[in-house]
Amino acid sequence: MLFAEPTEHSAGVFLWGDWWDLNSLHSSIHGLVANSPYDETINNTLLGLAYDVRKAYEKQREEKQFGHDLYDCVTYRGERILWPIILFQVNSLRHLAAYQPTSRECQANLYRVEHCLEESLLQTDSAVGKECIEWLFGPCPLTTRYYTLFLGEAARRYVSEHTGKARFESLPNILRTLHPMSAEYLGFAADLERQAREASCDPRDLDDFSEGGEILW
Repeated sequence: MLFAEPTEHSAGVFLWGDWWDLNSLHSSIHGLVANSPYDETINNTLLGLAYDVRKAYEKQREEKQFGHDLYDCVTYRGERILWPIILFQVNSLRHLAAYQPTSRECQANLYRVEHCLEESLLQTDSAVGKECIEWLFGPCPLTTRYYTLFLGEAARRYVSEHTGKARFESLPNILRTLHPMSAEYLGFAADLERQAREASCDPRDLDDFSEGGEILW
């Protein structure tokens, strides 16, 4: 089955599963995004979760043994994903599932991932976790003119400004800024559009050339 563990320094979460679990989740994500009304940049952001899952089941990321005794010991495959990224992705995928036919397998995968995130958030800090869970199951921030470069900027702020408990305590505010009407997002979008006008291109054609430092997971 799928399950998750928070990382040591609260940067994100380990998502674990066997080949069958992860392959099924990968297929479900692609199925949802295939019917997405959003543009390529948004869809690629959501498919980023499918990419991480695929890398995990292909044994190109983490492996760990779990079990209570010799008879139930198993080796699972997993990947680390930053909290702002995976919460945004799963919230958006649930939104897509509400507007298209879905299989029981797809719904089961969504519910399982949501359960994994919920448990890991509460395990890290119950009070802060409850705020994040409310956001996870709240309205989707996506609009047809949402610039997903802002998600990368928000994730950088999350991992660079604090560590440990203080970092996790900042997560609800980071999630709040992802709303398309937040002051932070509106400022970012205005600056991105200004750069696009100067470069005579669409804001979505601009790339993120900033260099990320080493993440203390």
